[in-house]
Amino acid sequence: MAVAGSAVVGPLLLFYGWLLLWFHPEITNPGWCVQESADWGFDNGTFVWLVTCAHTVAGIVCFGLALLNLYRGRRWWLWLILAAVFLGAAWPWATGLSRAAWCPPF
Repeated sequence: MAVAGSAVVGPLLLFYGWLLLWFHPEITNPGWCVQESADWGFDNGTFVWLVTCAHTVAGIVCFGLALLNLYRGRRWWLWLILAAVFLGAAWPWATGLSRAAWCPPF
């Protein structure tokens, strides 16, 4: 179960990290797009990036605790499930990064 869980969580963490690094300069640059003044939703790039980043960091922490507790003989599977839950909850936000980064031509 540890190998199967790591095979799912590990690549998702790498994918989310790549997405966050790829879209970071475009989204967090304040005021470059009119959409930055939009409501706090899927169109606001900074908010989408922050939510995705928070879920990814929580997933990394839970995955690290699962690996740490695996070698100590404690309840490691709970942390692996929590990592998968955080990463699953971040999926709609992570897929919205490219849409939030797009700025219509003036």
